[in-house]
Amino acid sequence: MMPITFTTLNTWGCRVGLCRCQMLSFLGGGYSVVFLQETHMDPTAEASWWLEWGDRVHFSHLTAHTARVVTLFSPDLWPEILGVTEAVLDHLLHLWVCMKGLVVNLINVYAPTSGPVQVHLF
Repeated sequence: MMPITFTTLNTWGCRVGLCRCQMLSFLGGGYSVVFLQETHMDPTAEASWWLEWGDRVHFSHLTAHTARVVTLFSPDLWPEILGVTEAVLDHLLHLWVCMKGLVVNLINVYAPTSGPVQVHLF
């Protein structure tokens, strides 16, 4: 059994198609689970993500003006999604999944850089 590997990236600007394609190309096939923060994409771009990465993409978004988190699963990994919770809108996405027979909780969080907003988040 191949190991499950994780990575996380702050990807400011993924709503720009060329930047997103370069980033996805860099990540392609190298990791089982990818946590992206600060994507700044809006819900209208979801179809592009699915075409470029496949249907194993999970988004957290509320408005086009705030940072978003995105969780990607490798094209080789077919997790069973047991539950999805946006614990803190636009900042904390919780996925409860079964991967290769192992049930895990995955949490993708983007903490703002402003002190008072960080305190509120945590």
